[in-house]
Amino acid sequence: MHELCGLEPELYDCCKNSCMCFVGPYADLTSCRYCQHERFKPDGQPFNRFHYVPLIPQIKALYAGSVSATAMRYRSIHELDNFLDPSHRITDIYDSSLYRDLRISQITVNGHTLPNMYFEDPRDPKDHDSFTYIVVQELVKAAVGVDAYDAVGDEMFKLRIFCPWKCGDMPAAASAYTGGKHHGARHPCRICPIEGIRINNSSNLNHYIPITCPPDYPASRFDLRNLPLRTHSQWMQQAREVDQAPTQTEQRHLSQSYGINRIAITSKIPGFTFPWSVPYDFMHLLENTIKNYINLISGEFKELGPGVESYVIPSAIWKEIGSATAISNDTIPSAFGRRIPNVTRPEDRTYMTAEAYLVWATMYSRILLRGRFSQNRYYTHWCRFISIIERCLDFESTSESRAELRNDIHIWYSEYEKYRLPTCLLTIHAWIHIPDMIERCGPLWAYWCWVMERFCGQLSRAVSSRKWPYSSLNRRILEIGTLHTIRHMYSLEDRLPVYTSMYNKKTLPSYHDETEFPEITLLHPRTVLNLKSSDFASLRRRISKYLATQYTLTTTVADSCIPDLAEQWGRVQIVDADVVNSLHGYSLKEENHRDATFIQYELVVDLQAHRQRAAPVFQPNTFFGQLERVFVIRLEPSEALNTTSVTSLVLMDVNMCDTSQDRHGFWEYEKFRYREVIGGTSIRALVGRIRDRGKWVFVQRLGAIEHASFVS
Repeated sequence: MHELCGLEPELYDCCKNSCMCFVGPYADLTSCRYCQHERFKPDGQPFNRFHYVPLIPQIKALYAGSVSATAMRYRSIHELDNFLDPSHRITDIYDSSLYRDLRISQITVNGHTLPNMYFEDPRDPKDHDSFTYIVVQELVKAAVGVDAYDAVGDEMFKLRIFCPWKCGDMPAAASAYTGGKHHGARHPCRICPIEGIRINNSSNLNHYIPITCPPDYPASRFDLRNLPLRTHSQWMQQAREVDQAPTQTEQRHLSQSYGINRIAITSKIPGFTFPWSVPYDFMHLLENTIKNYINLISGEFKELGPGVESYVIPSAIWKEIGSATAISNDTIPSAFGRRIPNVTRPEDRTYMTAEAYLVWATMYSRILLRGRFSQNRYYTHWCRFISIIERCLDFESTSESRAELRNDIHIWYSEYEKYRLPTCLLTIHAWIHIPDMIERCGPLWAYWCWVMERFCGQLSRAVSSRKWPYSSLNRRILEIGTLHTIRHMYSLEDRLPVYTSMYNKKTLPSYHDETEFPEITLLHPRTVLNLKSSDFASLRRRISKYLATQYTLTTTVADSCIPDLAEQWGRVQIVDADVVNSLHGYSLKEENHRDATFIQYELVVDLQAHRQRAAPVFQPNTFFGQLERVFVIRLEPSEALNTTSVTSLVLMDVNMCDTSQDRHGFWEYEKFRYREVIGGTSIRALVGRIRDRGKWVFVQRLGAIEHASFVS
């Protein structure tokens, strides 16, 4: 395997307790600088070794195979997509100012020669820097350029690799990548120079960073709408001042004043720019903020009461919300997200991930929190926050949408300070900088930690030894890298798929009409319905009514055009969206299955239908219902239908809900109205349902997955 791809791990001696790695200026040490443990065993072998899988061979492999080499041209092609776009559209990191500045910057790496070490002074690098040294060394080499083969152009070229972004949670990013202070420090923000304040007459050492300071505190010198942003040159100058301080006292003073501990080893990475190369991670930001909100409205936030405010929800109502959350999992499609535990029970919340908090906040909370607060302003404040989250998840943004987002964040933050001033930590402050992060670093989805967390989850499942867990991890990382390299190098994407179990299944039958029904695909299972049978008499009448309306016929004539057989399918795939199950065509026998049979659909309704002689006045209306069947009928050529060839129609039998909208805009119902047959082009989206206070309320996915709706 290794001979096929040329990928070999590099082994470096490290402390037995993983304190540090013996590389660079520490290569000749014989004991750990922190725990003093000996580096070598009596037989001369190291106690521990750090396994590093090189980056350059894996990137070169992406260009060696024709399939992956074609995909690697995405960057150069994308650069033309938004070039000179007047709306300043940002759809990827390649539209960010950080990347565009990198393209026109002259990068010099020690005169194109590789240095032997990156520490001018072997000062305390902490343990992370000594390990990061290895990847920094390789990135410097990659920036200078390495020879690689391009399968598409069938030629050798100079491959240069830059790594201008790093992601991680707040503590890791601050200490490992920036050399900055932790989130409770006096200057915790790496993007702006705001100064925190401590609580007077308190043993609490944390610094809080409100923009508007409370009474008896010095007024803040910064304005919410005009926060100064740090620059790379300013950051490096302050870091050098800290490093070159003549005394430890002066160094400590400068470090606290600037919020910087040292020059980070990542500053040696070509193209790395502070602070924008280490933006705040949206996944952890989202998780921590929603978690704090839940603790606040339940009255469980560090024994901190609401003060003069009254946003805490009574215990009985809060328990009711938790029960409704847990019960509603069965009626929320699995495509919308994982099951959410009872959010009102702290022991259940320990199992909630960032994804679970996101799903609960954006889909469940606005429905379940309606009318639950003592004052509606708290609910409005929460809905504004959820609206901000949904826009942060957008795949793209324009200068206008970013300006609107920035304004709404300022309004939300001002309200948050007013309602919950004692909880204004860096987790809340960081939201102010999100529009700047999008403009300078690209959309948030391009560098959030969900991808890293998923990869870590794959690694954890590979641990097969309790005694030597790290050996299992090392082996798994190498195996993944080796398999990916071979797959790309030899264009084996179809034979070595990423998720093998998904590709082992046979290709199942489907139905797709690109001309008449391009937005849907019908999926297995497939059965045949005998429409002459008395079991389908009512369905046949509904089909007749549909044909009579579509072709302006009497129901008798329409019935004569219906074929004897119909081809029923089990599910409907909406293009670039979800899969809808039909109630009678795709029955699931699992006890824990989740309902995915309810849909939103649009029909054009004649407002003058009750007046036979009046001219029709059509208006598009939104409907909701349960998809009972989806089928295809083939109409023979007919003079009544004015057709000269066989016409295939995709039809759906839907049990319509008797819906109404509440004052917050949510669609809800208590009972069904009647069944009707609609055309396949009417379906808009898969929806879920939440049972709240005696009514069913529909849950719709907003954002990039949301299906287009009719407009006048």
